[in-house]
Amino acid sequence: MIVTKTGRRNFHFGDIGVANPLLTGFKGFVVARLRSENPKSVYTTYQWARSLLFNIAAYDPDAIEISSAHLLNYRASLKERHRHRSTDVNDVVRTWARLGIPGVAREAFVAATDMPRYYKNRAHAVRIRCPIQGAYSNLEYDGLYKALHAAFAVGKISIDNYGLCLLSGAIGPRPVQIASLMVGDLKITTGPVGKIYILSVPRAKQRGGGYRTQFRDRPLIEEVGIVIEAQARFVCEQARRCGMNDPKEVPLFPAVHVSSTFFDGGMTLARPTPSSIAMRIINVMEGLGVMSERTGEAINVNATRARRTVGTRAAQEGKSLEEIASVLDHTSLTAAQSYVEIRSELLQRLDKKVAMLLAPMAQRFAGALATRGDGSEHGIQRHVFGAVNEGEAPADVGGCGKHGFCGLGKPIACYTCRLFHPWLDGPHEAILDGLIARRRRMAADGSLIVATTLDDTIVACAEVVRQCHTRAATLEVGRDG
Repeated sequence: MIVTKTGRRNFHFGDIGVANPLLTGFKGFVVARLRSENPKSVYTTYQWARSLLFNIAAYDPDAIEISSAHLLNYRASLKERHRHRSTDVNDVVRTWARLGIPGVAREAFVAATDMPRYYKNRAHAVRIRCPIQGAYSNLEYDGLYKALHAAFAVGKISIDNYGLCLLSGAIGPRPVQIASLMVGDLKITTGPVGKIYILSVPRAKQRGGGYRTQFRDRPLIEEVGIVIEAQARFVCEQARRCGMNDPKEVPLFPAVHVSSTFFDGGMTLARPTPSSIAMRIINVMEGLGVMSERTGEAINVNATRARRTVGTRAAQEGKSLEEIASVLDHTSLTAAQSYVEIRSELLQRLDKKVAMLLAPMAQRFAGALATRGDGSEHGIQRHVFGAVNEGEAPADVGGCGKHGFCGLGKPIACYTCRLFHPWLDGPHEAILDGLIARRRRMAADGSLIVATTLDDTIVACAEVVRQCHTRAATLEVGRDG
């Protein structure tokens, strides 16, 4: 086992099943690489070589070195979509041979050099807009983070997990980058309009880069910056109680579980592992139970999808290839290219028919229908008035169960509020038509990213219309019966 500053790497050799001379050569190759490369890169190399040796052990366990036939057989064993693994293995074999360590035949080195190269279909999930592994749709993203805010507001989520998920959705860092963050990486200055938050994020997956040797400054919007500032203060206070001399060198999101490499039971604030950060994000966001309008099931959530969403939304905003690469912390522009390629496909229209189809699956309407004049049953405190069309007098569209003042725009913001009780005979269909018309005008003016902010409300309003139609049909059947 190799312990690094970001976690641990376990190298296993006893279960491979090849002859001792080949196994000894493999061990020597791994040790030589560990002397010159960082453990994470070596671990990736080790895994590729290990997969080849397992394949050899299955039919030629007495082999004392890798031959060209072994490489050809390994490639033949792969499905077409996994052929890129053959190229990765060939690169490892060539490196092994160049080091002069026993285990690779001369003809294997030649074959590894001459064999065709295959490349992984990068960002395939982004290109096909996969509902399982691709970027979140606008409705999924809005639904997830509204539910996250609501859960934190009622105390269901701790501030560290809240900040962790907010940060993941706002700037899309990799789990290894979040795990490497220290309190001192948050820079707060005061500007003419308030505080300015800058987070210096350690770069990752950079060739030749070490632990916390390269940083990229990422500005945070005030809503996220306030939460991260509160988390930093909370961690600093914990550090002082533990007797730590420099709170700025404390992890911003300390380890919370014994499986983390440096966790000692809570006596000190230990660094988390990237895998523990990834699992915390999944556990918190899955616990929200937000449904996808594309699958009709709970949204599949993880840090990778959050990153892909950040890149996709950057493309929606019209950012350049270089800007998207910077947002995602990519040195190469190749990966960012896929987000630019799908930009035109993201300019989809949301009309009334589509909204009505999405409404029951998206579940964005959180309130309950009510009959006009029967407010006591639902705890209605006041009526909600709003103009259906510009220039018209306000209409009574529903009841509100909130006791205090509400500063949200009525009645548009009400449709996604759990305290809203739309009247069964309210003018909801006219409001839906008005929302869709407004979205169409905004998109035509070139403000698509702003226009899509209406999607959540449109789908919620469509669900109210659908429920009103269903309730009216039920009552009609009851009268006829």
